[in-house]
This record gives sequence, C-alpha cells and structure tokens, in this order.
Amino acid sequence: MKRIYLPLLFIGLMTSMLLAQNPNDCDGARYSSEVFTDVTSTTVKFGENTDYQGDFQELYMDIYEPVGDVAAERPVVIMAFGGSFIGGDRSLMQAHCERFARKGYIGVAIDYRLYEIDVFNLPDSIVMLDVVVKAVADMKAAVRYLRKDAATDNTFRVDSDFIFVGGESAGGIVALHTAYLRADDVTLGNVPQYITDAVDVNGGYEGDTDDPANSGMGYSSEVQGVVNYFGALHRRYWLDSDDAPLISLHGTADDVVPYNHGYANIGFDIVTLDGSGVMHPTADAVGINNYLITVPGGGHGTFDQSYWEEMALQSGIFLEGIVCEGVNVGIEEGEDVSRQVVAAPNPATDRISIGFNGLNEAYNLTLHNALGQTIATYDNQTADRFDLDRNNLAAGLYMIHIDFENTDLAPVNKRVVFR
Repeated sequence: MKRIYLPLLFIGLMTSMLLAQNPNDCDGARYSSEVFTDVTSTTVKFGENTDYQGDFQELYMDIYEPVGDVAAERPVVIMAFGGSFIGGDRSLMQAHCERFARKGYIGVAIDYRLYEIDVFNLPDSIVMLDVVVKAVADMKAAVRYLRKDAATDNTFRVDSDFIFVGGESAGGIVALHTAYLRADDVTLGNVPQYITDAVDVNGGYEGDTDDPANSGMGYSSEVQGVVNYFGALHRRYWLDSDDAPLISLHGTADDVVPYNHGYANIGFDIVTLDGSGVMHPTADAVGINNYLITVPGGGHGTFDQSYWEEMALQSGIFLEGIVCEGVNVGIEEGEDVSRQVVAAPNPATDRISIGFNGLNEAYNLTLHNALGQTIATYDNQTADRFDLDRNNLAAGLYMIHIDFENTDLAPVNKRVVFR
C-alpha cells in the first residue's frame, strides 16, 4: 500500500499556518478522534423503487449529526447494513454512524432493496447480481440526495466534496460496487454481458431510484472513499488508478464473503467475488491509496473486539487524511522500517516491549487510545528496547506511533492490546 508521511517537526507549524484557511475545520483531532459527546438523528426519505419481486418500497436514511457542531460543512460517511441481501435493516449501522458523528462527520445509515427468499424461491447468481445492482442504485440515490441538499436547502451542512460510502458484508459489497463499477469499464471491455444486462434494466449506471417529490437526478453520485467491512467486488480488475481510496477490515477464514477469490455463500454458493486479500494488492498495483486490516483466522465478522476498535480508529485517521489533504502539505515518503520494530508480547497483561532490532536511531514514541486520543508521550528515546508498562491503563486496544529523528525513516504505527 502507498503510505505518505510528514516529519513530526513540521506538523504543528503547518497546522497553525493553514487551519484558519482550511474549510474543513481540520485541527489534528477532528475526524480522527471523537471530539463530540452527543449525537442527534433525523430520518428522511431519499428514494422509492420496486424490488426484485415487483413490490414497491420507499427508501429512508437516518442522518446522524454531532450536537453542538458549528462547522459550515461536514464530510459524510454513508453506511449500508449486512445480511446477505436477504435481511437486515439500516438500524444495524447506528453504532458506526454515531461514532463517525462524534468524530465530526455526518454518519448516514440507508435502506436498500433486498431479495425475499424462501425454500421455494432460491436465487441463482444472475438473480443475485441483479439484486446487487438494485442496491447500488439505491446507494447512488442516497449520495445524490445529499449532494442536492448541499446545493439547495443545505439542511445538513454537507460538504459535497467529501462523501464516503461503506458498509458491512453485503453493505460493503454495495459500497464497493458503488465506487468501482463504472460506465467507463464497459468501454474498456471489463464488464461481462450479464452485468451490463442487469445495469441496463435497472436504469443504467446511475440507476433509477429517486424520490419524485424531491428528485436528486442530475447530481453526481461520485464518492471520495470506501470504508469496507468484509465486503468484496465481483471483479478486482475494476479498480483503476483514478479510483477512490479504500480501507478494509477482513478475516482470512471468512466463509461468507471470501477474503481472496471465491464464492459468496448464503447457505449455498451463489456468485464469485474478489475479497480484500486480492483487492488491496490490486489497489497497490494501480496506485490507489488503500489500507487493509487483516484478521488472521478471522471469520465473517467474528473476531476479537480489538480488531473492530482498530478499524474504527484507522478509518477515522484514513478519512481525515483525505478530508484534510490541504493541511498535509510537504508530505514526503520515507524508508519503511516497520518490520524491524517489534512489539511483544502482544496482547500483554502488564508490559509490552518495543524492540528496534539494531536500528540505532533516536525516536519519539506516542501512545494513543482507541478513540485516537493521546495518552502519553516519550520523547528523545535512544534505547534499542522500550518497555511500555501498563500501569493504570484499562484493558483494550492502543496505538503506538513512533517518529524517528532521522526523517529519512518513515514513522511506524503499532497496534497493541492489554488484556
């Protein structure tokens, strides 16, 4: 994956110089840390359409905003629920949306159309791909609704330059296809005919979901990033060099949505997908900014809570880097020495030792909690081993950030857990 870094020496200077002119209220804490306490929500209709069975459905979104926020514009994270496209509802995304709202984003949980399944009505791969295309049309309608609001009523103070999408499982699949299945893939010959057929009967690549009483048609459905919880793309070669950034969490033993290439399973194998384990190397190869948290041996969302906390932390940091790009001027790459920095034991009960394996470089070490808040700093360290004692730290996930005085070396981030 591509990593970009800014020497710590210049962060305070650049932030103070640019903060006043930065329209996104970037201050080094907002968007990466939970800077608000309370969240409020509003439910609005954003579209309507018929599902695969021909039943009419109105589509709603729950919009979560931080209480007391005075920012003129806020980036948005739209989240879609999981449930194999046969179950679930938008309330399942409430916790994700509230967490994003506490970080200063607008969190949005959306409806999308599902397939009504029974033992006498099992879908095949073509049917399920059509259902996915319908769900993508619904998410694009949600994006357009928010862009229209930003351009007209401005009810929610949306920054239309920064609309992100994400979701869990099926919701992750919807978000990934919203971002990466595009009309220009057809001109490149990258889209199979059965996908083109499904797109054509569902209103084309923009879809035909809309609210006639408040139409967002004509507004862009482009997104600026994806937050993917164990979702997948039908074809990884739909990732192009100019595509939106991607952050993912996925377990290597996922038996529902494959970590690598394989079949999605909803009680039976249904359609082949390319999971995070092959999407992210492809993103690396074409130059898409991306970050992957792999859970060794992890199943379909069934893994230690610390990985969920790590994803919540890193997704805020990842999106902050996109929203606050104007603050991060002068960023340079450095030599990656992360493999030479080892934290053990990890998880630990009382103490974690950070070994530097003969680097012989002075460094500064900062400890952050799962919310991104700074717990402790240890400057001007020179020892080849640093012992981090737990002392009064609560059990849970922490992030260790290490900056080297030799700025030719890239900073190192280590995830550690105290039990």
